[in-house]
Parts: sequence; structure tokens; C-alpha cells
Amino acid sequence: MAFLLDEHALKKYVDNMVVVPVDVDSLKKYRAEMAKEKRMILDRVKDYVIYHIASRGTAKEMWDTLSTLYQGSSEQRKMHLEQKLRSAQMQKGECVYPFLTKLQETRDELSVVGSTPQDSELLKLALNFVSDEWQAK
Repeated sequence: MAFLLDEHALKKYVDNMVVVPVDVDSLKKYRAEMAKEKRMILDRVKDYVIYHIASRGTAKEMWDTLSTLYQGSSEQRKMHLEQKLRSAQMQKGECVYPFLTKLQETRDELSVVGSTPQDSELLKLALNFVSDEWQAK
């Protein structure tokens, strides 16, 4: 993503805190570039990350939040996400699709911290939970 921002000459907005210009023409250019950069960042992150960064006011704030999320790949976070994946359960009356989406989102979060579960492991988890729900009916 940094290369893309650099290619479009927008990386300055994430590398440094840019002072908002006061003259009309510079302010118009600043707002257009800031909007473009924020849109580029939002377009390239996973859905589960968007809610972490969408409310940030500037591209730098979005970038800093992303850095914190992705650099914070500690062992504790990895263990928490692995536990979350193992303990995922379908809620009574929940459809299969939202449940599978939750499993996939947790898998994606795990891949960010360097621990991507195998598809076969996810399939086993999904089948166990789905079959448990159907047996209870």
C-alpha cells in the first residue's frame, strides 16, 4: 500500500502530519488529495479492518491505526484469535452463512498475525458446529 501511495505522490500525508493550508486553492488541492488517499486506503483493507479506521479524520490517523493493528501481532493476540476460532459457535437459529463468515473473518485476522489455519481445519470446525446445531433440532 505504501508503494501505491508513493506512486500517486500521496505518501506525504501518511509519513508526516501535514498542516492544513489556509489559501483557497491549496486547501482545495489538500482536501482532494486527502479524500483520494483515504479512499485508496479503505479500498485496500479487509472488511473487518474498515471499522477500525473509517472514522479517522486524516489519512495519517488511518495509517497509524493500521500500523498499530498490523504491527501488534504479538503472541497474546495470536492465542486470543486461535481461541476465538476454536470456541466459535452457531447461535440458536443462526443461519450457516453468517457463521461461516465469522469463521472466515477470524481466519483473516489470524493471517495478519502470521498464523493462517489450514482450510481443512476450518472445514472441520465448520462441520462440527453446523452438525451440532442440526442435531440439536
